[in-house]
Amino acid sequence: MPSAVKSVLKLGGWALGFWIFFAVLTPRLVALSPAWQKYDAVQEQYGLDSGAMYYTNVPVSLESEEAVRRAVRAGMEERRKQAAAR
Repeated sequence: MPSAVKSVLKLGGWALGFWIFFAVLTPRLVALSPAWQKYDAVQEQYGLDSGAMYYTNVPVSLESEEAVRRAVRAGMEERRKQAAAR
């Protein structure tokens, strides 16, 4: 069997494994765990997104994001001025 075919089959096997883990196994484990059920119920009740909450509740992350946005805006403005001067 050519190595390209082996590589594609290996990639497909990994993709299938990840899909089984995340789409089949994880939801079943959550359904069996009272703690995860409560966690999910609280998120649903308050309309929370735990991934978004993590990043926006950390002050350093918020400050760094704002600094990056300011730097990008300043860089874009400088680029516009240089383009207009040409």
